[in-house]
Amino acid sequence: PAPLCPAMAEAESGILGKIKLPQQLDENAFCEFYREVGPTLWSYIRRTSGDAALADDILQETFYRFLRADLPALEKFQTKAYLYRIASSLISDHWRRVKRERRWSLAGIFRSDAYEKTDRGGDAMRVFDQLKTQEQTLLWLAYVEGFDHREIAVALDLKEKSVRVLLF
Repeated sequence: PAPLCPAMAEAESGILGKIKLPQQLDENAFCEFYREVGPTLWSYIRRTSGDAALADDILQETFYRFLRADLPALEKFQTKAYLYRIASSLISDHWRRVKRERRWSLAGIFRSDAYEKTDRGGDAMRVFDQLKTQEQTLLWLAYVEGFDHREIAVALDLKEKSVRVLLF
C-alpha cells in the first residue's frame, strides 16, 4: 500500500528511521500534522517564491530541518510558527543566493527566467512583490494564513508589540 504521508515514504527509504521525531509527535501524529500544515505552508512558499518547483523543494527542506531540530515540547501554534520561520529563512536565503549569482555572473550566465516573478496577477500582487521579504511574510501570515500577532511574533522571532507596529 502507498504511504500515508511523505514522512512514511521517507521512513521506508530509511531517512526517517535515522531521525528522532520531536517528543510530542509520533509518526501518525506527524503525518496528521503534515496533512494539516503542509498545504497551507506550501501555498505560502509558492506565493512568496513565485515558483511551484522551488516551493516543493523548500517545503521538503523545511520539514527535514524541523525533524532534525532538537525541540522542547511545543504547543501546536508554536510548532506551526516554527515551520513558517524555517520556510521564511529558506526563502530569504534562496533570494540572497540568486541575487549574488546574478551580480557576479559574467553577462548573466547564471540568470534564469525561472526566478523572475511573472504572471502574478493584479495590481495588489505587483505591490506585494515590491515589499521586503519580512513585510511580505508579515502580511501573508496575518491576512492569508490568519495568524494572530502572537503566532507571527513566534514565527518571525519578533516581539508581539513589534508585530502590531509593523503590520500597522
